[in-house]
Amino acid sequence: MHNENKLDKLFQKLVDNTISEMELDCLMELINSSDPDDVKNNILAKHWENVKTGNLPIKQRIKGDSEVLLQKILYKIEDIEKKKKVRTFLPHPNIGFWSGIAATFLLLAGVYFYNQNTVETSTVPISIENDPNSGVITLQLDNGTIETISENGERKITTTNGNLVASQQGNTLQYTAAEDQNKLVYNTLNIPFGRQFDLVLSDGTKVKLNSGSSIKYPVRFLKGQDRKVFLKGEAYFDVTTDKAHPFIVNADEMNIRVLGTQFNLSFYPEDEDISTVLVEGAVVLYKEGADINTNTSSQLVPGQMAEWNKINNTMTVKEVDTNIYTAWKDGYLLFKASPFYSIRSKLERHFNITIEDRSGRLANQIYTATFRNETIEEILEAFKEDTHFEYIQQGSKIIILDTNINLKKMPMKTN
Repeated sequence: MHNENKLDKLFQKLVDNTISEMELDCLMELINSSDPDDVKNNILAKHWENVKTGNLPIKQRIKGDSEVLLQKILYKIEDIEKKKKVRTFLPHPNIGFWSGIAATFLLLAGVYFYNQNTVETSTVPISIENDPNSGVITLQLDNGTIETISENGERKITTTNGNLVASQQGNTLQYTAAEDQNKLVYNTLNIPFGRQFDLVLSDGTKVKLNSGSSIKYPVRFLKGQDRKVFLKGEAYFDVTTDKAHPFIVNADEMNIRVLGTQFNLSFYPEDEDISTVLVEGAVVLYKEGADINTNTSSQLVPGQMAEWNKINNTMTVKEVDTNIYTAWKDGYLLFKASPFYSIRSKLERHFNITIEDRSGRLANQIYTATFRNETIEEILEAFKEDTHFEYIQQGSKIIILDTNINLKKMPMKTN
């Protein structure tokens, strides 16, 4: 009941354009933890009734930003429905009910920090949540437009004046530094599970993005300012040296600051740790908002890995074999003394599948193996040679069976 009241209040702030950025984040978290049907049928429906009776104040908004915000909220609800396997929502008997809500929220839903005369004056972009299960690579432009990218395609991205911003050649999107800018303009590249993609930033920095990753970055870095990008997922960075403009990668609460170096950064929301593995050069890690010159920062040397535990707020640094953590960028799945529960999450991301382990004995089983170009079936067969198990596959879901189950009763093929 408490969450429902808070949701109601935050939705009211959303539609009357008084919501803060922190409150917007809180709203999205509450939506994530709530029943989607309740949100749709109760909260949204209630505010729609207020719209029809003219009880909502209308303030100046930008249509483009409103569309992005609405899409973010409704998309989040749809994604939760899929994850929780809730029943398909049946529309209100009034055929115009939800179309009316959508049209109205397109006009009303805005946040105070986007209340500008034009989209181009916005300094902080709003990012649509990446759906790693979509199977589609997308590029979100600064104005909220979302474009689909084909891995075999070719394209050019230009400004309204026709100046070249970036060009795509197959699996690589490369930005140009040809045009001067006086403000930061962001793009966001979203990579789904089962895919990888290469990005070259305007300063020449190369970024290889692993499956299920999203990166937000300036179309062009500004003179006199740090080169800062934002990552969710995993990426390998080969950073162009520029002593006057440090390169910073933000991953949740952590910042990784470099001048010119190569390192791997992994930050998946479902993982407890944010891990940074340094291959060449030097990096300094510090919490967002902290002073880098104090003893709150940690510096790595090549061959070290830093793990920041998001739950305990602790950092550990140790020597590692960097190949284990960077092999993915060359197409390898490399596991060295890894527990199956860790291997499972990597396989799920790599193949865009889900693996349900009902055996009750595989989670902590340790494996060492290297794969390249093998199918998921071939990988599972290899693991079976070490520890026997049975599994069934239904579409993109694999179920590792409890051996006490009578397989004859299962209506699916066993492997």
